[in-house]
Amino acid sequence: MTRNEASFDLRDIRRSMDVFTIDNAWLGVVLFVTSAEGTSNASDGHVPVDAQQSSAVSGELLGPMPTQTIGNSGPRRQSARAGYATAADATPPIARGGTITVGKWWGLAVRRTIPLDAIQTVSLERVVLKWTKENLS
Repeated sequence: MTRNEASFDLRDIRRSMDVFTIDNAWLGVVLFVTSAEGTSNASDGHVPVDAQQSSAVSGELLGPMPTQTIGNSGPRRQSARAGYATAADATPPIARGGTITVGKWWGLAVRRTIPLDAIQTVSLERVVLKWTKENLS
């Protein structure tokens, strides 16, 4: 996986999420998510070595009220070195080449198919594309 690729699974992008361009133009809602056949673009779930903490001192010790010394194991378990206390699950990612179908009025008007590569961010109930409204014409 190269650093400019993102991976999504069906829990991240769901039907009825609002889709906007980067210049905040609403395109409609997600009608369908399609996963292409082929290689997945998901990472293996491990934190790359160059992203792991290199400091010997935990930032938690510098806080206003350190709690690790009295038994709080959270700072140790939730560090980059520990993979942020996450583990891979069985949910399959949407494969490279996947698309979302976006439309207005339940897909009766202005239906578009957008590749996953065009997605910049996914947050709560909103998908934001890298494209501007002018790029869609």
